[in-house]
Amino acid sequence: MKRITDKIKYTAAALCSVLCMTSCEDFLSTVPLNEIVLENFWENEAEVTSVVSSCYSGMADGEFLKRAMMWGELRSDNVTKGLINRDVKYVNHVQLPEMLEGNILPNHEIADWSSFYRVINRCNTVLHYAPDVLERDPDFNESEWLAMEAEMLTLRALCYFYLVRSFRDVPLVLEPTIDDSKPFMVAAADPDSLLNVLVADLRKAELNAVKEYPMNTTSMDISYTKGRITQQAVWSLLADIYLWMERYDECIEYCEKVIAAKVEEAEEERMSYDGEYPLLANMKASATNNKHQAYNQIFGVGNSFESIFEIQIDYPYNLKDRGDLLRAYYGAADVEMGAYSVSAFIGDGAKDGNTIFPKTDIRPSELFDVDDVNVYSIRKYISSMIDDEGEASKIMGTFTNWIFYRLTDVMLMEAEALVERNDSASNDLRKAFNITNAVYSRSNLAAAESDSLTFSSYGSQSKMRELVLLERQRELMLEGKRWFDLVRKARRDGTNGPMLDLAKRKYNKPDAVKSKWIKPDMLYLPIYEEELKVNTLLKQNPEYETEETISTAK
Repeated sequence: MKRITDKIKYTAAALCSVLCMTSCEDFLSTVPLNEIVLENFWENEAEVTSVVSSCYSGMADGEFLKRAMMWGELRSDNVTKGLINRDVKYVNHVQLPEMLEGNILPNHEIADWSSFYRVINRCNTVLHYAPDVLERDPDFNESEWLAMEAEMLTLRALCYFYLVRSFRDVPLVLEPTIDDSKPFMVAAADPDSLLNVLVADLRKAELNAVKEYPMNTTSMDISYTKGRITQQAVWSLLADIYLWMERYDECIEYCEKVIAAKVEEAEEERMSYDGEYPLLANMKASATNNKHQAYNQIFGVGNSFESIFEIQIDYPYNLKDRGDLLRAYYGAADVEMGAYSVSAFIGDGAKDGNTIFPKTDIRPSELFDVDDVNVYSIRKYISSMIDDEGEASKIMGTFTNWIFYRLTDVMLMEAEALVERNDSASNDLRKAFNITNAVYSRSNLAAAESDSLTFSSYGSQSKMRELVLLERQRELMLEGKRWFDLVRKARRDGTNGPMLDLAKRKYNKPDAVKSKWIKPDMLYLPIYEEELKVNTLLKQNPEYETEETISTAK
């Protein structure tokens, strides 16, 4: 299965590419590995650390991040076509308009999972070879290795979780592809069994994952703790997987572990916050930039208190191209609009309130240009600062990290799990409301009575479901979460219909898309046609075997 994993190439260039990085400061900025190195490379801790770092840089690769964005957003109701008719790196100008119209085919690049399997293979390589280094390097101790092992298990699990949510049926490969002695053809694993493997790995990883990495006291740089796997990141991924598996007790347990750890952090840092949850505050006062202070810290400055795991996009090292990805899809200072724009039904009337955002919500001006007409250009991840008047200062996107998990995401996971568990003895609906209201209130400081949330309006399980799903859309819009939220709803409902009523809202002819996507298999992507050629054990998603496009979808 040559497309799934990196083949080993015995070149001196591979050795040079990993040995260029040994210091702590360079760890998250190392030149990415294009080849995994020979068995006799694994002699000391520095070499192990080099390959560990390549797993992170593999996730920072533009092709990897593009799919993390596309798999989580492209089919959702959040985004529609922006400015595609220009030659921009990372954008397929023929395929993207088709995909945004609901026409996804097995030859479309969105179905190419190779960038994820490259990272998986790097993790597998470390897990295979690194334990032997303990015997070769007396300075490499077991506790250091166990912490690295926790990182590799977690990064591998994160990659597989994306694959399962996007394709459902994927091969599970837990050994490195290092030569031609092992078969490349692997059948797809049962998705439930695969998820159980991920859970077992993560339960092992949580025991040894680092709580936090040392801060660079000279530069006050905390990118290590935000840009590498920590115990909080392990817990967040476990909670996410448990939510997908509908194991709500465990999801709640791990969400509460994350929240408790954040409370402890806030106490250690003597952070002032209102209420039960240590959220970065927006200010009612009109002091410059305070009104959007949380956005400016989370997305402008980056590596904020609320961050749990975000890939570091650190120009001018090997990650310098990653800003091109955000410029291509979300926009930039020199080009007003990217290939995506926010769907019109979300943007229309947002300034004065609509079905998504009440008029008091400040998030629309953080998400998109509310003054656009018909087409709403994206600000999130692109604008480094939003001022009190809702005006954005734009950056090129080069330095913007991609956030995989942050505190409000985990809080809203717990709210969803509480609603689904709905244990009246534990007052689950009230707890879910309190969590959701805490997230909502931060962005609605000036809410009038009609714009405030009241528990009496959402006292039933069905109403609370709607509220939590809507708040996740508002808070996490454009962060690669929405499609997975909708699929989770469809899985729980046992039908695609209600989720498609939400997803179809961005289309001019929505019923054409709904009639096509109504079958359960259509929630998932097709297997890339090139994969089917090299791995005959793979079976195409049956709904894409005789796929035809919908030319009238939009």
